[in-house]
Amino acid sequence: MSFDRLRGQHGALRAAILALGLFPALALAGEVSVTGEGKVEFTPDSIRLQFTAREEDQDPQAATDAVREKISQWEEAVSAYRNQLEDYDSATLNLYTQQLPPNKEGDQPRARAVASQSVSFTLPALDSLNPVLQAAQKSGLEYHISDGNFFHSSEEKLEREALGKAIDDAREQCEFIAMRLNQTCGDVKMLSTSYGGRPVPMMMAEARGKSGPVTAIGNRELTVTVSATFEID
Repeated sequence: MSFDRLRGQHGALRAAILALGLFPALALAGEVSVTGEGKVEFTPDSIRLQFTAREEDQDPQAATDAVREKISQWEEAVSAYRNQLEDYDSATLNLYTQQLPPNKEGDQPRARAVASQSVSFTLPALDSLNPVLQAAQKSGLEYHISDGNFFHSSEEKLEREALGKAIDDAREQCEFIAMRLNQTCGDVKMLSTSYGGRPVPMMMAEARGKSGPVTAIGNRELTVTVSATFEID
């Protein structure tokens, strides 16, 4: 085979690869596959919380009484906001024995009673968050707050909005590709969706136990991705 012929075949192969690279969305003749994306930004308006009363003592009854006292103090401290706490659940008191290592070699292992009880609820009014946290702190309850505790009460509506944007984006891509090929975008042959989110870093430190007030909450971004295959005519 001559050198010129080899060079010609090599050039044709490069042209074919280049053509494929220019149209990566083309799956089959008469079809086009695209990926559309829809994004919606929002600020959380609600929070899920869990507070825990926990006490240790050599005497199981003393640990139990101490936990019940903390829960009683909590109920009194939060009474002004009690009607705002939705899906309120006060778990039953849990009591178990914890084995501790001996103080020194030759001593018997030590046993301590550990009592705990948690309360969990949803707070849809974030302007009441700090007073509720102060009530927990005043009562000696333990808690931990991070970005995952916050959510939006209308997340389903926001997801549909992002989904609509993703579908519109996929359709617009199909129409653009079809127009450049002097064709038209037709019916959907296949469609799949993927949901995701990206929280913007919160303007607050993670709250634990006796931390300061929560001063601000960062925005979030809800993303929906649509993979679609259209007919092109």
